[in-house]
Amino acid sequence: MLSDIKIGCSSTNTKYGKRLDTAIIELDTKANISGLFTSNKFKSAPVQVCLDQFKKKMHGKKMLIVNAGNANAATGEKGIEDTKKLINNISNLSGIEFNQILPFSTGVVGELLDMESLVPAFKDCIKNLSKNTWSDFAKAIMTTDTHHKMVKHEVKIGSKKFKIIGIAKGVGMIEPNMATTLSYVFTDLKIPTIKLKKLHKKACDNSFNVISIDGDQSPSDSTILVATGSVDIDIKRYEQKIETELLTVFRKLSEKLVLDGEGATKLIRINVKGLSSFDDCKKVALKIANSPLVKTAAYGEDPNWGRIISAAGNANVDEFDMNNLNLKIGKHLVLFKGNLSKSYSESKGKREFRKKIIQLDITLGKSKNSALIMTSDLTPDYISINSDYRS
Repeated sequence: MLSDIKIGCSSTNTKYGKRLDTAIIELDTKANISGLFTSNKFKSAPVQVCLDQFKKKMHGKKMLIVNAGNANAATGEKGIEDTKKLINNISNLSGIEFNQILPFSTGVVGELLDMESLVPAFKDCIKNLSKNTWSDFAKAIMTTDTHHKMVKHEVKIGSKKFKIIGIAKGVGMIEPNMATTLSYVFTDLKIPTIKLKKLHKKACDNSFNVISIDGDQSPSDSTILVATGSVDIDIKRYEQKIETELLTVFRKLSEKLVLDGEGATKLIRINVKGLSSFDDCKKVALKIANSPLVKTAAYGEDPNWGRIISAAGNANVDEFDMNNLNLKIGKHLVLFKGNLSKSYSESKGKREFRKKIIQLDITLGKSKNSALIMTSDLTPDYISINSDYRS
């Protein structure tokens, strides 16, 4: 799948033992790239370097280089210097220009890169180009992920077929405005860079930017969309179809991220609609998604709808009116205009909360505005993982 992309992976034989923890993706000259990064003002060294690289025109063969286990964040000038040293080293070995190489790091914050292990590992990645698989790449970028995350998608338009493959990692420190830690989506379509950026932004806004695990943004969040250019379809004519298919992959990756949230056992979809602005709808949905009381109730499979509406009312939205509030858990109406529905029973709510995917729908007015946020439950494992993350 997407045979014009070369993948090479290796291991530093350090934090994760012999597990793959370094990876390189080599892209052909025809490939166009779009990149979106964390809005956290605290940005890792690789994110800063990537932002600089994107300011320049990217041409010729290109490379994405990734290391897992160390975010290279809060490492000052030394962190940037080390990132550039790695790029220079890879540029000399591969013959690909410095400006065409994009670096990514993920893992612990505040530690300098172990250059003695990374340099030979990336050298091996170059030797292994074309020898590794998409699955290898997905595994090599994991940190506390319990499993790798990959979505493969094939679409037919007329007599032509195009492919999309998405890879992502991320389980904690996730909040909208780049909420993935790292994600890479590739299609073999021929898409001009300007159009690619537009499609990328729209896909992210409706997928990665609507998930929240714990309300904290990573300094390393990065998402890349690549169009390799080997399949030429009338982009203008089929833009809506292409946009829909890309969003399908981005959404599936987002759901995989939420379901692998640190210690997560549930995916909670929260849809808020009816307020006079999208921003207010999103504000209410996020308040519910980040409520420890709602998240722990989900883990305990307790349909405590009082916690849901309490969080909604605490979102500091002036327009909120309990008399206009409708709440559904799954397909069951719980509240109608602020009053308990006669058809609702605790047993119905419990059945919905026992499911792996919990759907909450809140209507607060008559407008067509709506906002979707996806989150996970909060479990004892989340505390355990994050209390000894660095040990």
